[in-house]
Amino acid sequence: MKYRFTRSFSSPQKNFLFVFLLALSLGFLSTPAVQAQDACLLIPLSLEERMQAAELVVEGKVVSQRSFWDDQHHNIYTAHQVEVFKVFKGTPVSTTVEIVTEGGRVGLDMHVYSSTLQLKSQQQGVFFLHTSKKNARYAVYGSMQGFIKYNLSGGTGKDPFTTYSSIPLEVYGALTRVSGTSVRTVKANTELDTALKPKVTLENQRRQIPLITNLSPLVLRAGTGDVLTITGTNFGTTRGTGYVEFRNADDGGKTFIKPLATDYLSWSDTEIRVKVPSYGIDGGTAGSGQVRVVNNDPNTATSALSITIFYAHSNVGYKDDDRGIPEQSYQPRLIDQNRQGGYTFRFGASFESNTPALYAFKRSMNEWSCTTFVNWNTISNAPVATTAEDNFNSVIFANTGDLPANVLGRTISRYRGCITGTVVNFWVREIDMEYARRSDWQYGPDAATNRQFDFQSVVVHELGHGHQLSHLILPRAVMHYAVAAGQASRTLNAETDIAGGRYVVERSVTAPPCNVSPMVPKTANACAIPVELIDLEGELTADNRVLLQWTTQQENGITEFAIERSPDGITYTTIGRVPARGTPATYEFTDPAPLNQLNFYRLRVIRSNNTQEYSDVVQVVGPGFVRQLAPNPGGNQTSLYFNASQEERVQLAIYDVSGRLYRTFEISVSPESNRYDLTLFPENDDEKTPIVRGLLLIRWTTARDSGTLRYLKLE
Repeated sequence: MKYRFTRSFSSPQKNFLFVFLLALSLGFLSTPAVQAQDACLLIPLSLEERMQAAELVVEGKVVSQRSFWDDQHHNIYTAHQVEVFKVFKGTPVSTTVEIVTEGGRVGLDMHVYSSTLQLKSQQQGVFFLHTSKKNARYAVYGSMQGFIKYNLSGGTGKDPFTTYSSIPLEVYGALTRVSGTSVRTVKANTELDTALKPKVTLENQRRQIPLITNLSPLVLRAGTGDVLTITGTNFGTTRGTGYVEFRNADDGGKTFIKPLATDYLSWSDTEIRVKVPSYGIDGGTAGSGQVRVVNNDPNTATSALSITIFYAHSNVGYKDDDRGIPEQSYQPRLIDQNRQGGYTFRFGASFESNTPALYAFKRSMNEWSCTTFVNWNTISNAPVATTAEDNFNSVIFANTGDLPANVLGRTISRYRGCITGTVVNFWVREIDMEYARRSDWQYGPDAATNRQFDFQSVVVHELGHGHQLSHLILPRAVMHYAVAAGQASRTLNAETDIAGGRYVVERSVTAPPCNVSPMVPKTANACAIPVELIDLEGELTADNRVLLQWTTQQENGITEFAIERSPDGITYTTIGRVPARGTPATYEFTDPAPLNQLNFYRLRVIRSNNTQEYSDVVQVVGPGFVRQLAPNPGGNQTSLYFNASQEERVQLAIYDVSGRLYRTFEISVSPESNRYDLTLFPENDDEKTPIVRGLLLIRWTTARDSGTLRYLKLE
């Protein structure tokens, strides 16, 4: 289903009526039954808590930024040099401090964290700082809540839960009251001092008072290229330093965001045409509400009409001065990361052992997969310990200190890009998720009380970020910016969440020109994964058959099991069927003629409503198996299947067909295991060996034997 609301109504009366009905249906004009938090997945930290936890509290300005990989090449961070103007607690060692935040961009690699502070150059405000757990620099305590952002033009301040109408009176007053000490001035903040001075108004400066008479269309999408046309008077014949402002969906519209300069298509004295952004100059996403125009004088006009943003596609920003590419926003695609059409999520040990949490996550995943057909799957018994750029999509309960204070959960989107001439494309290379360890989670299926947070509501929202959707100001949408204790928001809204998700998937089935495989959407009758684990096991018997066994915990609506086999874990063929018994039971199936080398088996679970789910995959070696690389062809990661009669070391050497040696390394093998995951070219390889594509020869050597395996590397 495609949504074309922006072109559906031509007359202002019909347009207004449609907007009113849509906004009413989405809760934009209603009062929510539960008072929501003021920011995405944050629990308020009082000013007293922030002041007590911080070692240093300063007023400052971001004067420079530099992003970098950590030593393990796992995560990208950004170091900000902050010029200090005033001190409210502690003693800085100089007039500048270095603050490190999570995320950033190095070349065409980019990490973006939800519910986490992202600073922009030239931003001013108050920073609550403590020594970082991960390095010796300062970090912002509470992340987003540890920064009171200044709006210099208005002389105001804002953090996720509080608006300060006066910087000198309310910000300084509150901080000195809580700290119990007077403010110390390190150096003059001339920009702020100038902004706070009374404006001298001359008659010839006040002649251009802008007025907005109409907005069209009134229903739009953010981050998709939709264009808002603003008509009126006295906008100025050229933009100059003028700008348009949208309500910020990330804080429910309490502040405004500005589009990038490249988002403006035209500007005249009576009409402005501008793209609706999901990536503003200072961050944020355009949300529903009024629109403002500030002309070059500067004078401000606020629209009487409100727009409705019914979904927002997450964009990333990129500029390249060397190539002459100005800062622009780009729509990232989802890809086929797992060679099975999409992404496979792995769980931390404590997450997977928490059965209610695991089931809530799988229910949330099915909510998206069976409405937008995004290709997401899970794998069991393959635990991950942390979140890092490692080609694994990890879901964990974060250790103490790894999540910012009072953050319920967050999603890490790891992007990669490519440039062809001046054409830039980005895709989602990996998705990681971190959730807080809390005693007040309600994992479901029961409803949360007003003293609990509904875990499934939080997960389905964060999966929306992984789906590359941004916040909305629409209380009945899952991607609404706020969540509250006792609030349940487990079901996607068709007009907003599902429409946005399908837009992203439709774009993602076409690959960017970067040798990246596009996502393959799930089908409607095979979209769900089993929520409750079906424990599938397999073994090669003495007579060279494969015996499969599985046990069900319940069989609600299950009619039969189709047994599927694959030589590579990608392409499966049905080799048999077993009828379900209707009650929990243990089943067996024998494959009388398994493949000679590797066999991958899975169950296709068929239900009475004609829907299908898939079990996890079990691998069984065939009767002629000795050693093999799979998947093959493949990428930089593959697995070596190696039968060993004893524990020993295997030396591996990678050559191309010309005989050039690229790398040597070794692994340990044992009789207890036959699969060993390989990274052919580590990205942090100190030798800086060039990474090749094409046919590789991988020579293996043990103390007793040797041989060569052929591997076709596609990326």
